[in-house]
Amino acid sequence: MFNFDFLKFSGFRGILLPLGISFYTFQTTAYFMDVYNGKYENEKKFLKYFTFVSFFPQLIMGPINRFDKLGIQLKEEHEFDFENIKHGVLLILFGAMKKYCIADLLYTRISSVLDHPYDNLPGSLIAFGILAFSIYQYADFSGGIDMVLGISKLFGLEMQPNFKQPYFARNLADFWRRWHISLGLWMKDYVFYPLALTHFMQNIGKFFSAHGGKKIGKHLARTVPAGIANIVVFLLVGIWHGPELHFVLWGLYNGLVIAFSDLFKPAFEKLSSILHINVKSKSFVVFQIVRTFIVVNIGAYFDRITDVKKCFLYLKRTFFNFGTLEIYKSQAYLKSVFGSFRYVESELVLIISASIIVFITSFLKENKVDLYTAIQKKNIAFRWSAYYVPLILVILSMSFSPSNPVFMYAQY
Repeated sequence: MFNFDFLKFSGFRGILLPLGISFYTFQTTAYFMDVYNGKYENEKKFLKYFTFVSFFPQLIMGPINRFDKLGIQLKEEHEFDFENIKHGVLLILFGAMKKYCIADLLYTRISSVLDHPYDNLPGSLIAFGILAFSIYQYADFSGGIDMVLGISKLFGLEMQPNFKQPYFARNLADFWRRWHISLGLWMKDYVFYPLALTHFMQNIGKFFSAHGGKKIGKHLARTVPAGIANIVVFLLVGIWHGPELHFVLWGLYNGLVIAFSDLFKPAFEKLSSILHINVKSKSFVVFQIVRTFIVVNIGAYFDRITDVKKCFLYLKRTFFNFGTLEIYKSQAYLKSVFGSFRYVESELVLIISASIIVFITSFLKENKVDLYTAIQKKNIAFRWSAYYVPLILVILSMSFSPSNPVFMYAQY
């Protein structure tokens, strides 16, 4: 099987390693391209430009800011505002709760499930590990971004948002418009549109428009170039995550699913009409959300499981051997996954409590509720609870958290 082992040569990786400061690189590249394209004038004072590209909260995991948004704010004077302090501290505490109460407490459990030496792992336990990984990944990355936004808020600065309740998305394209928003916008502006608008892509569109018939040809003329561009974008995002083959397959999976979903959208709409499905009903919306969550988690197999052969084996087990096997009877293995019951119970309480809070707040934000404003309108007991509950959960989690303080996206 073709692989990317050639990228593992020390010399080549030595060349690529400096590019690991990816968020700094993305932000700098965007600045120069925007100035080159005349979007705004270049900054004449080097220290102000340097402050923009090296603003300390964003260096580790972003978000990828634009100069016409953050750079302008950095040039302005900011007075002390206690509202910014309260809002910033709340964001920091909420992000810390995600990171330390959910992500860090799930970290070793996920590894115990997906990195174990057993060959006869049942699909149900594999699915549990992947589900836990999806929760871990969101809590780790969005928690870190919340802390970055909170720190910036302390200085009166508004940064580019990076998450918008991605697990409430109704399709995979919608999911990626909600997850790592700043990277998605960067890829759209500097890769997708420049590629989709090339003469080559335009000629593909003209070919389908001329030979595909009036209705189908018009649809293909739009979706085929966009689909190719999407596949290229996600292939690049996969390589950005790492030069390993499983990341490349992860990128291709996402790009292909989005491209084919767009391509066959008229057929899906026709089928819904034939089956008399009310696509605006709440039940169908719930179905779309669950379906998208499953599609995202299938992609997570390629994201988390580094051995490609093992990845396909685990996918097969999940779909065709979901039931229990003898491994469930191994008390030693279950203890290696879940730990002793005394600690599992305590950890689960923390994980579930924090997850419930995250779900409720995400649901409210999805329904256009401004949480900070809503909290400030409540009585003093509720307002202080909003600060102390996350703080207490974070402190308690320190008793069980493994020594894994590194944020997942800090490695990209």
